[in-house]
Amino acid sequence: MRKRGEYGVTLIELVVVMAIIAVIGLCMAPAIGEWLDNFRIRQAAREIVSNLQYAKMKAISSRVEHRICFDLPHKTYHLEKNDGAWTQEGSKFHVPRGVDIASVTYNPPRVKFDPDGTSSSGHIKLENGQGKTYKVVIYYTGRIRIEE
Repeated sequence: MRKRGEYGVTLIELVVVMAIIAVIGLCMAPAIGEWLDNFRIRQAAREIVSNLQYAKMKAISSRVEHRICFDLPHKTYHLEKNDGAWTQEGSKFHVPRGVDIASVTYNPPRVKFDPDGTSSSGHIKLENGQGKTYKVVIYYTGRIRIEE
């Protein structure tokens, strides 16, 4: 029993609050994991779009063909430019853990941008372990967008 002027919590009250927090945390863990997987695939699609836009911009500004080449087994891609021979420009990009490059409509798997801004048309499909897919679509006009 508390006397007037005494404040604080008892050990039992503290244990009850900690138990409630633990139960809520256990219920939230699967939802947080699913949210994180969806965030990773969405971020991977945005990053590919960003790098495709960069390749397009480089092709237009330098008046030299540029392309993004995909290595599906290693889950990587990189930028190349054509200055007489195709040479890699910069480092390789990796898709996040848990995200796969499921398919690329190009054979071999690369997207080329011409100096006038046009490109080879097709798509890149990303997939995660939960079956969530995103498709990065590239149009002949050079337009790039993401489809869920």
